[in-house]
Amino acid sequence: MMTHKQRILKVMRGEMVDVIPFVPRLDLWWLSNATRGTLPKKYDGMMPDDISRAEGWPLYHMVPNFADVSSMNDVLYRAIGLFNFKQSAYGWKFSDNIKVETVTDKQGLQTIEYHTPVGVARTIGGLTDAGKRSGSSLGWVQEHIIKKVTDYKIVGYIFENIEVFKQYDTCKEYIDKVGEDGVVAVGGPTLAASPMHMIQKDLIDTTKFFYDYKDNYREIRELSDKIEVYFNKVLDIVADSPAEVVLWGANYDDMITYPPYFDKEISPWLRKVSAALSSKGKIFVTHTDGENLGLMDAIYNCGANVAESVTPYPMTKVKIEEYYRRWKDKITIMGGIPESMLLEVSIGKDEFEAFLDGCFSDLIPGDRLIFGTADSTPPDASFDRLRRISDRIEKEGRLPLAGKKRPRVVQKSSGILNAPVTKKVNEKDLQKGAKLDEKADLNIELLRQIVVKVEEGNTASIKTLVEQCLSQNIPPGDILYRGLVAGMEPVSVKFKKNEIFIPEVLLAARAMKVGLELIKPKLAETKTESMGKILIGTVREDMHDIGKNIVAVMFEGAGYEVIDLGVDVSNEKFVEAVKTHSDAKILGLSALLTTTMPYMKEVIDDVRKVSKGLKIIVGGAPVSQTYADEIKADAYAADAASSVDIIKHLLN
Repeated sequence: MMTHKQRILKVMRGEMVDVIPFVPRLDLWWLSNATRGTLPKKYDGMMPDDISRAEGWPLYHMVPNFADVSSMNDVLYRAIGLFNFKQSAYGWKFSDNIKVETVTDKQGLQTIEYHTPVGVARTIGGLTDAGKRSGSSLGWVQEHIIKKVTDYKIVGYIFENIEVFKQYDTCKEYIDKVGEDGVVAVGGPTLAASPMHMIQKDLIDTTKFFYDYKDNYREIRELSDKIEVYFNKVLDIVADSPAEVVLWGANYDDMITYPPYFDKEISPWLRKVSAALSSKGKIFVTHTDGENLGLMDAIYNCGANVAESVTPYPMTKVKIEEYYRRWKDKITIMGGIPESMLLEVSIGKDEFEAFLDGCFSDLIPGDRLIFGTADSTPPDASFDRLRRISDRIEKEGRLPLAGKKRPRVVQKSSGILNAPVTKKVNEKDLQKGAKLDEKADLNIELLRQIVVKVEEGNTASIKTLVEQCLSQNIPPGDILYRGLVAGMEPVSVKFKKNEIFIPEVLLAARAMKVGLELIKPKLAETKTESMGKILIGTVREDMHDIGKNIVAVMFEGAGYEVIDLGVDVSNEKFVEAVKTHSDAKILGLSALLTTTMPYMKEVIDDVRKVSKGLKIIVGGAPVSQTYADEIKADAYAADAASSVDIIKHLLN
């Protein structure tokens, strides 16, 4: 009889086994419930591996358990992407040229200063009790190390002064401890796939990265080249390590790591890793958690043997059968059960059972599958559903599967909202029915150029053009709606169609804001009204902001005034904002964690007491239409691209 380890390794290599393995990731669920004192009674005091063994499940050891470290010093430098894990095949340390000063506050947040001969850089972050309750084992970064252009040189010096060394004995000891109960993956230098991806993922605010990638490319490329030396050292060590499996790279999203960027900055490194590992007989795993719709071909061709933490519909746009159809001949799929399936508040029993039905009937013949929860088992998961999945796999997951249905094909445009017909503001629209004099022609041309330059994200040109418009006494309302907002319309349409991605949206929005700042005094003088005021924020104990930020950009681009309340916003702060901005028409609530979703209902209940007419829209990865209905939100937005159409419908 095969052991768990033998079965999983065979599936990772593409071999047919007797039954589909089920390897649920429990570390984040365990951390949250252990912190809150809500572990099932029979498992009180037990660790994740103990619980998996008790249930008869293989142990999950792909992504490291960030809470299972020898000391907090092992994750102290999380804000610059440096870790020391028990299973790591390598260790690292700063050279004597780097002096580090650390101050920890009462909440557990660390302010760390890195003193180098070329300057001082600082980070602020850490894992607080609130973070643990939310199921986060990886501390939040409140202040990234790169905040200005001069920081690139300092960070480059830091990475040039990192010494890397082998620690094969402790790595093998960890692998032996897990034994035949599971497969241990040795990690790369960070959870990023490449040096540039590390800068984006670990070292700089996400929005600022996109700006700097355009504005300060030379500096960002020089830093990437210096980090590459570190990456190469780690790759050499892990390739020769005692581990059979190596996890390299994580979190691929077609909006954040958008296709052209992925092809340029991530794919080459993944292929390099693949070549190095395959030459040593290693299995190459990459953690694909994210919206993969626009990256399906790129991931397929990256050289990975296993796509781990595959997160399908309804949490993303790609259905599990589409993943299987497109990848099964070359890549083993690990995960496949979106964590929302374990949340009774998000997914009803019938929908849960129907999803499992589809897994057994559509994923034929069932090879190259390792079921698990993606990205992880959420803190408020129904443990009974985990057991139900396990039971059904044991009964219906015997291989080869003999389902009666053929796999349903999800077209590449699946899940993308069709863009509404948008009337473009152009010269013909402005000239229609009018006999224009020379000055009017000039005004039209200036507005037309604003439309073009907003779409291009050309801030310098926008500044010049808006100033010219003001000198020509063009009404500020025309500059706003027939120039700046009109320029964002094609951006919004292309974004919905996946023809452009977040960077282009952010750059266009930045150009629009430059123009808007110039005309604000005139708008006030002429009492020109916006489309309406919108309040937006991420609920308390949730530090995620990129989704909220993109939604805010889309609202501003449509001509709405946005008051961004930030992240980790308390119920009281939401209520106070509603009182202060009594003319607001919409309140947008964001949550990316299953543990912070319930705070949405609290905010809605509290806000309803002070404002009856305010429309409330909710969104975020674990949120669903079912949940939005349950908490009595007025609307639910599945993604940023559809949010503007939804609020227009609400207000009309």
